[in-house]
Amino acid sequence: MAAPRPRSVTLACLYAGLGAAFLFTSLLSALWDWGSIALQDQIAAVIEEPPLAGFDLDVQTVLEGLRWVMLAGVVASIAGMVFAVFAFRGDRGSQIGLTVLCSIAALTFLGLGLVGLLPAMVAVACIALLWNAEARRFFSGEEQPLELGAAPAVRQQPSRPAQSTPPAAPTSGAPAPQPPRQLPPYLPPRRPTSVTLSLVLTGIGAALVAGFGVLALLVVTLGRAEYERTLNEQGLMQDVLRSSGISADDAIAIITWSAAAWVVLALVALAVTLWAATRRSPAARKALFAMSVVTLVVSVLFFPLGLLWTAAAVVVLVQVSKPDAKAWFSSS
Repeated sequence: MAAPRPRSVTLACLYAGLGAAFLFTSLLSALWDWGSIALQDQIAAVIEEPPLAGFDLDVQTVLEGLRWVMLAGVVASIAGMVFAVFAFRGDRGSQIGLTVLCSIAALTFLGLGLVGLLPAMVAVACIALLWNAEARRFFSGEEQPLELGAAPAVRQQPSRPAQSTPPAAPTSGAPAPQPPRQLPPYLPPRRPTSVTLSLVLTGIGAALVAGFGVLALLVVTLGRAEYERTLNEQGLMQDVLRSSGISADDAIAIITWSAAAWVVLALVALAVTLWAATRRSPAARKALFAMSVVTLVVSVLFFPLGLLWTAAAVVVLVQVSKPDAKAWFSSS
């Protein structure tokens, strides 16, 4: 019997998951109003003071760099929530992934000075809770050791009541007993839950992306004139185009090529899903892993529309890296 979940693992996953969720909401709210006048004024005031004054930094350059850093933080926070859930269930890979993220978080928060001291201490505490003796035994799947002086419990077999009379002999007219049916030499191995979850998430995500891509292509091709007029006349879209420095024709071209790329990637993902579902080979698992990495990168580029795909890609990466998934794809 596997070791029961220690309280330290429960606390570590709870603290890490809640911390990742809080970081995710904080970064998301900051990115939602990114590039505002107030934020630009704050950055301009910071880069004009030493020690940043000597680097000749531009506000837009700093804004773009910080945006990518915060997008990386969003991905890390999503990964932290996913790792916390699966580490709570005893996944060894999620324990390692959560430890790496907590280490990065501790170093990052320490760089913020006194403001980040408390979050850094919480991250270090999560690492300690994930790697004490009970937690290591839990993630390795070992049994709990018996206490000194305790004898292993012996299951009592129920006593069969004594028969007062011997069983009657079978009559001549009774049918002869049939020989037991021959069982097959082995049962086909059942697909692990980790593989099923990976295939479902990849297939559904690819189908949704393909649908969105086809819809976008129909809008920009069949209704190009109406869409171009909307971009040129609507005030909000004009502000977006003006701040981006592109024209309506450029925006339509970007949407067209992006939608075409979505459809192609979605079709590739569907083909990989079908391959992994029908052919058990290490190459299929590697293709599923690589497709999840590509999805993770592309979903970050299309923030915030790709947040759901970011979370799904992290889940698939965790699931296909589990030992049972590797063993299932390796067996033929």
